[in-house]
Amino acid sequence: MAEDEAAFREARAEIERMCREYVEKSPYVFYPDPKRVEGVVTGLAKRRVRFGEFYCPCRLLSGDAERDKAIICPCEYHAEEIERQGYCHCRLFAAPDFKGEEE
Repeated sequence: MAEDEAAFREARAEIERMCREYVEKSPYVFYPDPKRVEGVVTGLAKRRVRFGEFYCPCRLLSGDAERDKAIICPCEYHAEEIERQGYCHCRLFAAPDFKGEEE
């Protein structure tokens, strides 16, 4: 159990760093709801521990490693989704002018 917890903490720190670096270099920002971002980051870390990659927690894995490369964060679909709706499917990244959505 301690190994799983340590692996999760390590994966968590890695994905947080990767996401910060991505936002600094990309035209995107973090989604404006910190709770949603927190949930996605947690899901990414869990998938890293379980499956070995930062697979999008909001998409189903096919089990085919080649096919599933498309959903490694940031996934192949995020730029088009942000262009279309202002944020990516997971709500991790958003356009800089996106202010949030009413729920």
